[in-house]
Amino acid sequence: MELCRGKKDATEAGKKKIVVIDDPISSLSHIYVFNVGRLIHNEFLRTEKYEQVFLLTHSLYFFYEMTDTNKDRRKEQQKLFRIRKNTAGSEILEMNYEEIQNDYHSYWFVIKDDKQPPALIANCMRNIIEYFFNFVEKKDLNNVFQKPAMQENRFQAFCRYINRESHSLGQNIFDIKEFNYADFKDAFALVFKENGYEEHYKRMIK
Repeated sequence: MELCRGKKDATEAGKKKIVVIDDPISSLSHIYVFNVGRLIHNEFLRTEKYEQVFLLTHSLYFFYEMTDTNKDRRKEQQKLFRIRKNTAGSEILEMNYEEIQNDYHSYWFVIKDDKQPPALIANCMRNIIEYFFNFVEKKDLNNVFQKPAMQENRFQAFCRYINRESHSLGQNIFDIKEFNYADFKDAFALVFKENGYEEHYKRMIK
């Protein structure tokens, strides 16, 4: 920050700078989101000292803290992008403010991309199931995995992964390196269908 404010040496000519702030909020500093956000706003955004400021983050809370709530001002002063990385490489996509809603929606965004790493897709599926059924619907999923529809051989890897990775079970976590995306997606859809939430699945997966 001090280098952004000043110069490398006394002879350096004054010039506007391009600043890149890379992920200033970690999982251990989330309680300081507001303080860090105010510091960046005051030092880098509410000033004309800098030519451009690039701010990178994976924190949804920090994203909302930094984006301008005024639609017209946001359109004039800020541009929003999503960096998507999968097995095909990385790409930068322009996005609208309204596209970012919450972590739950972000998980659905990931599982629709079959080029994402298998471990990430499987983990997002688990997070969706756990959040929707355990925290929103207050349902016990133990019975759904015993239903005849879930007993097909091609669904067994999915069932084992979801059960073993659940926070509610005291079993060791294992890392999934590869899987059949179609089988996992079909089994994932079946969980919602068997519990009477097929319409919710169709709405979120489209």
